[in-house]
Amino acid sequence: ELIVVIGIFAVLSVMAYGGLNTVLKTRQGVEQSLDRLADLQRAYWRLREDFQQLAPRPVRDEFGEARPALWSETGESVIFTRGGWRNPLGSARSTRQRVLYELREEKLIRKQWTHLDQAPNAEPQELVVMDGVRELQLRFLGSAEDWQEFWPEGSNAGSADPNAPPPRAVEVTLDTRAWGELRLLFRSGLDASTTTA
Repeated sequence: ELIVVIGIFAVLSVMAYGGLNTVLKTRQGVEQSLDRLADLQRAYWRLREDFQQLAPRPVRDEFGEARPALWSETGESVIFTRGGWRNPLGSARSTRQRVLYELREEKLIRKQWTHLDQAPNAEPQELVVMDGVRELQLRFLGSAEDWQEFWPEGSNAGSADPNAPPPRAVEVTLDTRAWGELRLLFRSGLDASTTTA
């Protein structure tokens, strides 16, 4: 009888362990999904805040060349001037900043410069906005309601009108490992945006 009891206990223990293992794996999967969702939400809010604060302020690069407020030569990276940079300590700096988005090693990188007109060898601050991004594509809505793959309108690589205004809207398409293709649409300089997938 003791052997039978031990056998039954062993079977029940194996079944209980199997059930517990399944619950733990499910919980781990749920936590990973929640972490990925939180990363996506943070990336979206960061992009939205930047593009909604687009400012029509051209700059000079480290070589002294005039550059437009928003400039994208390839549609795979974009650099622009944004406003609304808070200055609670009243430091001697502008409330505008220069921001760059680019893709590097499957990471969406955000760079920012303290000064708009860049000094030679100026080092930006870098932030990984989102990981697991296989491709980044940008499009810009022009004044004639047509989409451009580079900006300013009508410019060629290496040449751009420094006084060109920012686009009316920016479309960011991300090919991600976790979520597939995501398409984010932001109206520039306005407190409105929409998202489609």
